Amino acid sequence: MAFGEQWLWVFFVLCIVMWSFILRKWHLLKTLIKQLILILFIASGILNFQAFFDRNNIENTLVNRTLVNQHWGFFSWPLYKWLELVFWPAALATQIVIIVFALLLLIWLFYRLNVRLPSLPKIQMEKYDKPATKRPSDPRSPFYIESKTTSDAELRQKVSQATGQKPFNQKEIKSWNPTPDGSLLKDLLKSKLDEKLAGGWQSSHPLQQPKRPMPVFSWDKPTFSYSLLENTHWTTQNIDQNFIVEKAKSLEKKLLEFWIPVSVEGFDIWPSIVQIKIKPAEWVKISTIENLENDIKLSLKSKSLRIVAPIPGTDSVWIQIPNPKPNMVKLWDILNTPSFLTAMKKSETSLALWKWIDGSVEVKSLEDMPHLLVAGATGSWKSVGINDFIVSLMYQNTPSELKFLMVDPKQVELEMYSELPYMLAPIVYDSLKAIKLLQRTVQEMERRYTILKDNKVRNLAEFNAKIPEEKMYRIVFIIDEMADMMLSSSANRKEVENCINRLAAKARAVGIHLIVATQRPSVNVITWLIKANIPTRIAFWVVSEIDSRTILWRKGAEDLVWKGDMLYMDPSTKFPIRIQAPFVSTPEIEKLVNNLKNKYMQWLTPSDIYNPEIISALESKSWSSTGNYAWWPTGDGDDDDLVQQAIWIILETRKASATLLQRKLWVWFARAARILDILEERGVIWPAQWAKPREIYM
Repeated sequence: MAFGEQWLWVFFVLCIVMWSFILRKWHLLKTLIKQLILILFIASGILNFQAFFDRNNIENTLVNRTLVNQHWGFFSWPLYKWLELVFWPAALATQIVIIVFALLLLIWLFYRLNVRLPSLPKIQMEKYDKPATKRPSDPRSPFYIESKTTSDAELRQKVSQATGQKPFNQKEIKSWNPTPDGSLLKDLLKSKLDEKLAGGWQSSHPLQQPKRPMPVFSWDKPTFSYSLLENTHWTTQNIDQNFIVEKAKSLEKKLLEFWIPVSVEGFDIWPSIVQIKIKPAEWVKISTIENLENDIKLSLKSKSLRIVAPIPGTDSVWIQIPNPKPNMVKLWDILNTPSFLTAMKKSETSLALWKWIDGSVEVKSLEDMPHLLVAGATGSWKSVGINDFIVSLMYQNTPSELKFLMVDPKQVELEMYSELPYMLAPIVYDSLKAIKLLQRTVQEMERRYTILKDNKVRNLAEFNAKIPEEKMYRIVFIIDEMADMMLSSSANRKEVENCINRLAAKARAVGIHLIVATQRPSVNVITWLIKANIPTRIAFWVVSEIDSRTILWRKGAEDLVWKGDMLYMDPSTKFPIRIQAPFVSTPEIEKLVNNLKNKYMQWLTPSDIYNPEIISALESKSWSSTGNYAWWPTGDGDDDDLVQQAIWIILETRKASATLLQRKLWVWFARAARILDILEERGVIWPAQWAKPREIYM
């Protein structure tokens, strides 16, 4: 019996009461059953005080002890047994402990069930008016006091002036109610529980955190004066005429040796190259000239040579050789032009690319691209080109209109931009944190699409025009070296590729753009799916023709000259355009960064400008890039990464075989079999049974 025969009715009453609560609150079924057991346990201990002490009282007769032993099966026997070891023979202490347990359980039960306590009756206090002392009415009297009534509003205004705080509004005071629902106990504990939950639940759900108001910045544009940049005017260099005549004669002579008659029609002098324009005879095949590239290079005594055959829209061919007197184009030469200011009025994401020989400026909008893929070997000015793009965007946009997310595995290329008001988060150096940042950007993209759908607009520009008070800023995600993320582990590669492809395919309409750079344009870094989703590309000098074909689908980048010489291709151009990237030095960048900090960061700290949701996502506990399929901690070796990827493949195909893993993971059969052994040891798959397929336990 639970309580003994004499308390059997109490047992049934408690059961009926608790089960009535269970019927009312099915969502608390598990909790209520636990509480029912605890109540029965404590109630049994209280109701069987006498039976317990009669059993242990040696002065009782044998008959009484026998009667008590017959009913020694109640719930509280373990509790009594434990308290007997602690407090025995102090019977009073045992009773006090059980009663305290019962009170704590009752309080906890009231809190969990949100039992509303009856409101306390209001106590009406009668105002006691003290007989006022009669004051002299004559102002000339020394005891005369001027009577002046002060309203509540005047009193609050005086208090606010003295304390420097905003005065309370009477409506706000009336609306504040510490116990709106009558649950006094729950309201007392609510603030403490919210403080504890803020560190755990909200850190694991960063999207549910309350948003902090964004700082308001000045709307003056351009954001900094171009006088902060070095102004080196570039003009056409006077190259010796004998040099050009000698090269033209050598070119004609060499082609005539192969029975290819041509005529030289002109030349152009660029900062890093000299272009010789030739027109072959009508019966000459263009492929014949292209196949003689090495022979032409030998005759012209040139370090590098590039043939553009034919020039788009003409019947001529360009022969491009290095300029013997190269010049440098400064970023100032592009920003300080009417053409760039005109482009700023049309689009706020214009990128300064090149200044033509006639003085015109080549400006492309990042919004039209809408993403950019940059490749180039070490020393080809790849990082200089990225700095050009960053400075151009900051020149046109205020921190309220544009935000950057940067990934810099080398830790030195983009460090100068840290703690700028344009930064949405600190610069990320670790590849695992970079993956988290990519995934958080994908979440932001989906959130923005939901907002656009709710407001029935198609893109970010329409939303900002329709609801200017909730204007959203553009986000430019810059990755300085993607090879570090793609090659750090085989498990990370798939996640990085998926995030980049999703952003490249969908993020344009919501104002999120990608600028991805790498110095290793190989097929395992720049996959065919990434190239398909990012059609706009820039190729600086690369090592081999294979790298050029990887980034541009054609050769040519291996014949470029170092220091800013590059090929540009976007959806509007079928063929790559050879242009020269402007140069911006590190002292110039530091100067304008300090100017922007003095302009926007006077009263702000980095914690004020960084997004708290992104910070909490980056600082969260590390987890495997394979997401929900990481069932155990992984190491740093390639085997652990392959095991994680194998789990993903097995869950997707519902098959587990060495040949399947060999095809999917590109490993030898022995390594695939070893991965299956590891999965078998960890209980993911069942051991092999002859020719039967393995059973999967996930």
